[in-house]
Amino acid sequence: MEGNSFNTVTLSACTFGCGMLVGYVFAKWLREQESESKMNSQASYKNSSDEEMFSDFAQGDQKLVLVVQNGLKMGKGKMAAQCAHASVMAYQHCVVNSPQTLKKWLRSGQRKVVVKVESEEALMELAVKARKAGLIVSLVCDAGRTQIPSGSRTVLAVGPGQESLIDKITGHLKLL
Repeated sequence: MEGNSFNTVTLSACTFGCGMLVGYVFAKWLREQESESKMNSQASYKNSSDEEMFSDFAQGDQKLVLVVQNGLKMGKGKMAAQCAHASVMAYQHCVVNSPQTLKKWLRSGQRKVVVKVESEEALMELAVKARKAGLIVSLVCDAGRTQIPSGSRTVLAVGPGQESLIDKITGHLKLL
């Protein structure tokens, strides 16, 4: 009986030790993979040519303008959520349709400005002007689950894009 007990303890200790060793080796490998991945992403960013970097700055600053439809009298939290929706929509649009614009905006600090209009008509006029100017336009329509009616147009995102072009469309609006 004592022999079986000794064998069981020995086998358990060996199994435990092997498990610890495998875990240690796997954790070390995983850390190396993460480190290598970070170095590769930093290298690809740093390997941009000086000429490319200069052309980004020569074109001026980049920004995203969020235009809130203030006539809806949304609460602060609702307004913030709608602005977040518009920002994400604009980002997703850039990822798919305008990766160079996205790259420039990310390099210039991802500036965002929030302004207001007092009516849906004013919001839609801005959307039409921005589209005609070739800017990225994202319009948030509310689902109507909380404070405002379903389908209400709440926030218009103009950009990201070149600041001077966006200012021609939204520069006259008051900050929220």
